[in-house]
Amino acid sequence: VEQLNTTSALVNYATEAGFTGGIYYIISRSLGPEFGASIGIVFAFANAVAASMNTIGFCDSLNDLLNSFGLKIIDGGVNDVRIVGIMALAVMIVICAVGMEWESKAQNVLVVIIVGAIIDFIAGACVGPKDDEAKAKGFAGFGSK
Repeated sequence: VEQLNTTSALVNYATEAGFTGGIYYIISRSLGPEFGASIGIVFAFANAVAASMNTIGFCDSLNDLLNSFGLKIIDGGVNDVRIVGIMALAVMIVICAVGMEWESKAQNVLVVIIVGAIIDFIAGACVGPKDDEAKAKGFAGFGSK
């Protein structure tokens, strides 16, 4: 609750003062440019690591999904993960290369996809497993047991 109050006050201050540049501008003005730059570098590195971890997770999950339907790109193993990873990285590079305006529009589409996935997850959990095979794979759904 305290963080929400502090953040709301900071956002209100930044909006009223007409700051542009986001949180890095505020940090660099309040703590000095050295701290602002060091925090920005750490944040950029953390985003790069997060993007790589998310890409690996996406590729592994997609490979498992393809294997569950008996589909494969080359061998159904590591090489398929590599191919999907290269394609995912190419899409991310294109999104970053075309500019921030297009990237912010792409974020809106991605949020809609994520909200749809959350709704799908909740609906699937409410429906529950349909057969013993789903239960054997670990799908339990909601239940009182």
